[in-house]
Amino acid sequence: MAGRPARIVSSLQWRLLLVLTIVVTSIAIIGDILAYQTAFRETQDLQDAQLEQIAHLLDPRSSILRKDTQEDLNFPESARTLPKPRVLAQTLDSPYLNILMGDENAVQNLQQLPDGFHNFTTVARHWRVYILTRERERIIIAQRTAYRNHIAKDSALSVVWPFLILMPILWLFTAIWIRRLFRATQEMSSELTARNANDLSPLDTKHVPTEIRPFITALNRLFSQLQAAIEHDKKFISYAAHELRTPITALTLQIARFDEPELTIQEQHKLIEQIKAGIARTEQLLTQLLSMARVQHQQQHLMTDNIQTALMPLLRGLIAELLPLAEQKKQNLSFDISENVYLPICSNDLYTILKNILGNAIKYTPVDGQICICIRPTTDNKTILLIEDNGQGISESERQLVFEPFYRILGNNESGSGLGLAIVKTLCDQWHISIILADSRLQNSEQKPGLAVSLIFNSDKL
Repeated sequence: MAGRPARIVSSLQWRLLLVLTIVVTSIAIIGDILAYQTAFRETQDLQDAQLEQIAHLLDPRSSILRKDTQEDLNFPESARTLPKPRVLAQTLDSPYLNILMGDENAVQNLQQLPDGFHNFTTVARHWRVYILTRERERIIIAQRTAYRNHIAKDSALSVVWPFLILMPILWLFTAIWIRRLFRATQEMSSELTARNANDLSPLDTKHVPTEIRPFITALNRLFSQLQAAIEHDKKFISYAAHELRTPITALTLQIARFDEPELTIQEQHKLIEQIKAGIARTEQLLTQLLSMARVQHQQQHLMTDNIQTALMPLLRGLIAELLPLAEQKKQNLSFDISENVYLPICSNDLYTILKNILGNAIKYTPVDGQICICIRPTTDNKTILLIEDNGQGISESERQLVFEPFYRILGNNESGSGLGLAIVKTLCDQWHISIILADSRLQNSEQKPGLAVSLIFNSDKL
């Protein structure tokens, strides 16, 4: 039971209903008060106009002003017992005025008032009087204030009562309207609840309110990204399993050969060397698989001025690590980079990018080949890090395919997992670095251009 009030308080529907009810009720009450006051005042003004009109229509010599009557005007000031409207019309010198107004000093007090409207009070009564001088006669037109107020209240209440009656209907209509408005979100919530974990199909936005449509669109975009990520992971796992199955199967078969009785010592040493090479390849494959998984799931970095990496110190350490591989193939590994080059990327990711690119360059460049690393500044505040070689290069039709995991170019004798450039592309996308493959300025022995890898950084700090 304690959870239900909490859900009601946190419900947007109930909050909106509560706010609208308070606002509508407050506006209705203020409107009723203003309407009541306006109607009351207008009714009073109308009654004053009637008194004034009667005074102007009466003839000072009329017998109405000289009537001899003992009519009792002392009706009670109760809204339910008030008599029909009556207007007192007399001259100020009438001998009956004191009797009609129920005060012996009424005439004396009235004679001191100037012409116009006045609120006049006798011993026990309140009057609204209008005094007019015509043909040297002063005429008084009077009406009981209680009766006037009764008429004004009835008129004002006739304006207020419709608001008071319609207010509950407005509350009910508002509640129904809000409930119908949120029905689409409730139905969508029920649909999402009924889905299984593998259903990432987009939600329908046709019958969704305009204000909620951007949220549903963003949710569908998230579903699409999750679906793509899941498919990518499935594909990656499938490829990884296939890539691991081959070397493990080969190692199993090679180890099984030790049970052969006719196996010589020389064959055993050769087999051991093959097993070591297979284990090394498997270790390299596992390392790259872990690197690929790490870069694909690591949080995207923020491009800020605080993240800057000095290129030369990192490049020196990397070349020192890869130089023995280049020396085995008698390759010329050179670079033309100044000491004060800083790139907007963290050192670990830059190291991984350059190690994979240079490792491929050394692997696919023939003996006595050339590998050159240089910086090319541009006029639009960008820096291009260029790695060129005079190897076999990559055809234009395959330059985008090589960034796919486990894709390997056919026709070369080099072993590899096909993950190096996929790791590079993933890191470049995370750091908003453009990577372009093109023909190199360096040519091989067949007079064909090698491969040029351009890393374009959006900003630099020199």
